[in-house]
Amino acid sequence: MKHSVMIVDDSVLMRKLLKEIIEESDKLEVVATAADGLDALDKFREYQPDIVTLDIEMPKMNGIICLEQLLKIKPVPVIIISAYSKKGSSVSVKALELGAFDIIEKPSGSVSLDIAGKAQEIVKKMENAVSIDIEKLTEPPKIKLPPVKAPVIVQRPAKRLVAIASSTGGPKTLMHILPYLNPGLECAYAVVQHMPEGFTRSFADRLNSLSQINIFEAETGRKLNNGDCVIARGGWHLIFNENGIVELDDSPPYHSVKPSADIMMLSAVRYFKNRIIGIVLTGMGKDGSEGVKMIKMSGGYNIAESEKSAVIYGMPKYALKTGDVDIVADKQSIAEKVEELIDALG
Repeated sequence: MKHSVMIVDDSVLMRKLLKEIIEESDKLEVVATAADGLDALDKFREYQPDIVTLDIEMPKMNGIICLEQLLKIKPVPVIIISAYSKKGSSVSVKALELGAFDIIEKPSGSVSLDIAGKAQEIVKKMENAVSIDIEKLTEPPKIKLPPVKAPVIVQRPAKRLVAIASSTGGPKTLMHILPYLNPGLECAYAVVQHMPEGFTRSFADRLNSLSQINIFEAETGRKLNNGDCVIARGGWHLIFNENGIVELDDSPPYHSVKPSADIMMLSAVRYFKNRIIGIVLTGMGKDGSEGVKMIKMSGGYNIAESEKSAVIYGMPKYALKTGDVDIVADKQSIAEKVEELIDALG
C-alpha cells in the first residue's frame, strides 16, 4: 500500500513537477494538491494524507500558520520545500521548531524548473518520514523564556570541545539540548546540522535566543572561547586548523552531506586531541561514526542519542556499532551527561 501525499505550493508548475518526482516512487502517491494555506486545510481534512509538502511564502495563509493548523487537525510529517529568502529562512526555522520534519531548498527560486535535481533527496526524506513517531517531532521543548545570558567575566580560549552531529529531526532535538547547557563549563561547542545553505544563519540566531551559551554561524578565522557554540554553515564543511581556528572548507560532500560531521570531528582532533566529547544525534545515514572512532582513539568520550529518543535512528545506530560510544542517552538528558563528562576530560 502506497503512502498518500499532499503538495501545497502556490505555483501550478511546482505542484506539477513535485507530483512527477513523488510518483516516481513505488511507495508514494499524490492524493491532493493545494494552492495556498486555506485550500490546504480543506484538502487536508478531506484526504487525510500521510505526509505533506509545504511551501512557506503563499497567498491567503502562509506556510507557518498553515503548519500550525494542520498539526492541530492531525499530526503528520510535513516537509518544507521552499525558496531561500532572508525572511523565509527564519520562518522555515520556526516551522522546524513547531514540528516540521525537514527543509528542502528550492534550488533556483520560488519556481524552480531544476527541482528534479532534488528528486532523490525529496523521495528519500518522504519515505523515511512516514515511518517516524510523529510525537517525537511535535513534543515542545520545555524552555523557560527569556533565558538570562550569563555575564562573561573573562573570555578564555576553549581547550575542550563538544562536537555534535545532527541531521533529520535534529533542529528540534537541539532545542532540547543547547538551551540546557551550563554556560559556566570550560568548553566550546561545534554543531554540524545538515541543513540547506542560507538557513543555518537563522537557525543559529534562533538557538542563541533560547540559550545561555553564545551561538553563532561559522565564519573563517573564529577562535572559540569557553561558552561559544559554532553552527556549521549550510553548503560548507566546518573544520578546525592545527591552532583550533574555525575555517570554512569547500571540499566535495562527504557521505553525500555538506557540511559533514565526520570532517568536523576529524579536524577537531588535530587541536583538541583527547579533550573532545562527540555526540551523535538523530539522522539518516552514518555521518559522525568515523568521527566518534577517532575521538575515542584519541582519548575522548562519545554520546549517542537513544533509539527511544531519536526521530530517525540512523546516525546514532551507526555510531553505536563502532563500539566507541560511552553513553547512550535520551535527548532530554544529554546536557546533563555533557556536564558529567567535562570534568573527566584532560
